[in-house]
Amino acid sequence: MKWSFLLGGSLAIFLISPVIAQDPLPHLPDDPNLSLPISGPVADSDPTTTDAATGPGLEAGSLPRELAEDIYQGAPSTLGPTAVSDVRFLMDRLGLANLLGEDSHIRAFGWTEGGYNGASTGTGLLSVQPRQNRFGNEFLLNQIGFVFQRPLQQDRFDIGFNIRYFAGADAALGAAKGGIGFPVGNAHFGQDFRDLYLSAHLPILTEGGVDVKAGRMNSIIGYNGFLSPYRPFYSSDYQFFYSQDGAFTGVLADLHASKKLDIWNGVTFGANTFFTKRSNNSLCYIGQVNYWVTDEHRTRLTASVYCGQNAIFAAPGLAGNFDTTLELRIQQNWSPRFTQIIQSNMGWDPNSVVGTGSWYGVYTIGLFHLSPKLDFNVRAEWFDDVKGTRTGINTDYSEVTLGLNWHPIKCLEFRPEIRGDFAGENAFGRNGAHTDRSQLTGGISALIKF
Repeated sequence: MKWSFLLGGSLAIFLISPVIAQDPLPHLPDDPNLSLPISGPVADSDPTTTDAATGPGLEAGSLPRELAEDIYQGAPSTLGPTAVSDVRFLMDRLGLANLLGEDSHIRAFGWTEGGYNGASTGTGLLSVQPRQNRFGNEFLLNQIGFVFQRPLQQDRFDIGFNIRYFAGADAALGAAKGGIGFPVGNAHFGQDFRDLYLSAHLPILTEGGVDVKAGRMNSIIGYNGFLSPYRPFYSSDYQFFYSQDGAFTGVLADLHASKKLDIWNGVTFGANTFFTKRSNNSLCYIGQVNYWVTDEHRTRLTASVYCGQNAIFAAPGLAGNFDTTLELRIQQNWSPRFTQIIQSNMGWDPNSVVGTGSWYGVYTIGLFHLSPKLDFNVRAEWFDDVKGTRTGINTDYSEVTLGLNWHPIKCLEFRPEIRGDFAGENAFGRNGAHTDRSQLTGGISALIKF
């Protein structure tokens, strides 16, 4: 039943997509409030123009865009929310660009997000999903974020850095072992560095060279980011919280094999660490391949692997001795109006107290740019936690989320959504109880970027 639910949602999106793809956009006037997502894995030679053939490339509200903005200088696009790094309120309106000097290539930006989430299961901390709006019937200050960074220039040897600090309820949720917000004393408010690393561009091996970074950094796995500006919904998917690493301390190298192919390899200290190891033996390998099928950057294929002891979080007391997670993803830019993502994560963790735990998940996301200022987003998902080592409940889950993203000006987004979650066993509830097989939530957040 759960598979038919997901496949039905996927089929509906695929049936709609050809209609949208054939609907040409009207001429859009020059508007400084329009967004600037990256159009491909290598910056265009002229950052003031858009090649219409490249399409939307990487959507602003995604983890791939977050990873790319730390390295590349983006090319303009016309639809979707403005990337937070391109709002430039601190740089232009408050004069930091003049103070730092444009030649330094250093920039600063930030955001704040707060919202309300109503839940059918009641008031309090929800037992299983959604995240990050995980408190029922409460207003939350989710995030206050600030970034101070020097993105790497790609045409020479270059040194960069990234300092990404955030505070709020989400920082408490994502508190890193060894970080300033660990251990968590208040589930409603914490603080931490999501990124704190040095980086370098080495013009070696290929025409595109190699980017290396070392320190505390965000994950490369998954489409949805943890930070508010880098996900299309207020809530996140099951794969995001139960099958991905979040952030870690380690070393990563990105080989730009060609303009269409990037290859990541790295070593980490395990799941969500701040300059310490998750366990004595948690030296983990992480790798990823990203490939744009054509020069027009309409189809992007991603394959990832992450393995090692405590590479992925388990439910309390249910960790085995060696996590292996595989990820497969396709992003299809059907037209400037419509992008679809299909992602599957699967993992195994042997020698836990219940034997070998395993988990399997797949989702599809559709991002519809109805106008330059309004998006309609939909997500359908299925996730199976075999033996319950991820969520604590041995069952399978499905969810469907419908949401809007209204961005009337480049520094502001409103993201209302309605979400239904379903499980094969009593998994949902509040404050650790598991009393319901379904859960309906409705939330809205306001995201201010500066």
